[in-house]
Amino acid sequence: MTPSLRPLRPEEMPALAALHAASFAALATAYPPDLVPPYLAMLRAPDYAPEVLASDPWVAERDGALLGSAGWAGQANGEARIRKVFVHPSAARQGLATRLVRAAEERARAAGHRRFVLRAYLNAVPFYESLGYRADRPGERPLPGGLSMPVMFMRKG
Repeated sequence: MTPSLRPLRPEEMPALAALHAASFAALATAYPPDLVPPYLAMLRAPDYAPEVLASDPWVAERDGALLGSAGWAGQANGEARIRKVFVHPSAARQGLATRLVRAAEERARAAGHRRFVLRAYLNAVPFYESLGYRADRPGERPLPGGLSMPVMFMRKG
């Protein structure tokens, strides 16, 4: 059965944070192991849920289980930032991330946005390139404890 896409319900934030943790743990080989604990602490921080909920988050669901997420947020410069793209390892490599990103782009287009930006984890750069994004500049994702992880800022349109 193909997962359905729908808006995230606020009461699902704990399940979504668990999905994000599982997804990050699966890609942690792209980063030093000492970044995993602060990343997981970020998911438990009090400001994580409001940040996610401010990004028009949608989820992919099958049989009551959350399998993926993606959202978007408008930027002051008129671009739309694609955010919180995660897929549970059990649903990886099945086209779900592509569906989620394209759906987020469509919602942003419906709101008048034509250019998109995102912050990609390094292992996801080839995926985003396959969707038409191009590398803009390297950057850092701040983490608790004064740590950060390298990322690539990308753009499309």
